[in-house]
Amino acid sequence: MKRHLKFEVMNQVSTLNRITSVFVRLQYNIEELHVKKRDDNPNISDMELIVNIEDEDVLNILLNKLQQQINVLNVEQYSA
Repeated sequence: MKRHLKFEVMNQVSTLNRITSVFVRLQYNIEELHVKKRDDNPNISDMELIVNIEDEDVLNILLNKLQQQINVLNVEQYSA
């Protein structure tokens, strides 16, 4: 099942690497990635990912691990 994830992240070096490392450790592929710096605050970027994860438990683990990352301010799943 395709999952759409939306992030608010600090616009800093290594933020993307930290996020992709979580997917590598859990052995899931990112199918689509969009990042855009905010106009109102250049220190924060909005990021959207699409991943294919069937298992709801794995999704919850992934969301928790992503939320723990240093430069991640917020993570949520949304319906496209």
